[in-house]
Amino acid sequence: MQQNLTKRYYSISEVAGMFNVNISKLRYWQDHFPTINPKRDRAGDRKYTPDDIKQIREIFVLIEEEGHTIEGAKNALEKKRARKNANQEVVDTLVGLRDFLKKVRDSLDQGDDSSL
Repeated sequence: MQQNLTKRYYSISEVAGMFNVNISKLRYWQDHFPTINPKRDRAGDRKYTPDDIKQIREIFVLIEEEGHTIEGAKNALEKKRARKNANQEVVDTLVGLRDFLKKVRDSLDQGDDSSL
């Protein structure tokens, strides 16, 4: 299932083949998981990006391999996003602190404390 995604867009049949699921299951998941939002070409055919496929992979693992229901998979994805958001706040704080400390160091290296 771990594939090297080299193309920009994949058809629904290609994506279904990657996961060995029916096309209708992909359409069903798309209805229930708004994060799956493939582009459409002029004929109206779905075109999946590698990011879409990454999200489908997460859903596939939750539902098909771990046995979650649709609602259970939604809850698991929401918890993952909440953890990621909390971690991002910490990262942002640390980056700000690092930038401040770099300014202090640069100021001390120049012997100028007026820029603090």
